[in-house]
Amino acid sequence: MPIFSWGIRRQLVVIGILAVFVFLIVGGLIYYFLPEPTCFDNRKNQDEEGVDCGGQCAPCSEKIHNLTILWSRAFSVREGSYDAAALLDNQNQFLGSKKLVYAFKLYDKDNILIAVRENSTFIGAGEKFIIFESDFAIQNRIPARAVLELREVRWEAAEPEALPIDVLSKDILLEGASPQIDVRIKNLSTNALKNLEASAVISDSSGAVLGVSRTRLDLLEGLAESRLIFTWPKQVPGAANAQILLRKIP
Repeated sequence: MPIFSWGIRRQLVVIGILAVFVFLIVGGLIYYFLPEPTCFDNRKNQDEEGVDCGGQCAPCSEKIHNLTILWSRAFSVREGSYDAAALLDNQNQFLGSKKLVYAFKLYDKDNILIAVRENSTFIGAGEKFIIFESDFAIQNRIPARAVLELREVRWEAAEPEALPIDVLSKDILLEGASPQIDVRIKNLSTNALKNLEASAVISDSSGAVLGVSRTRLDLLEGLAESRLIFTWPKQVPGAANAQILLRKIP
């Protein structure tokens, strides 16, 4: 004798069809309203690796790498005043940021916080760049270390940009009455370059960083040469090398 009558079996089939129909509708609505997977929301909430972005955001095929702080230092520039600088490496070749919020913190030998300053900068795709803060007023304590704290960054798609600039010469004159580095650069492109930020990192023969200075160049005409002057308020003995880093301010 059958367990279910023909009428009951028919009802079960109809209920099953309706259940499948409802499941398909609900699943479609969830898929439609679910936010698209993105590499730029600073969270891995979906399968960002291998996301097909329709050819509009190639970086989605790779992981987002954290910024690497290669070094951070505090430098005495005059009595009671210090500069702080750090060199960072963005290993994301197709990601940049219009705003990186950071804080520099200076500690003394007893690990007591004696100064802090918050600011922001931008990040170019795949670039190494300097963060520099000048004139920390220090009263009775001496900074023993500088810590760069990265507080907020929102990544977005960006193309790496190699500036067509050649450094023609560097004259390191840091032990005279007016310590400075005199740099000559040339624009190798026929197009004018605007809003350039230039940083000079000086080091001794062993590679230890001794100081940092920064300047800006508003305009460098196509195929033109220009002079960059980096200054320090006091002599920097032992300086043997100078690294010049150039970036374009967006």
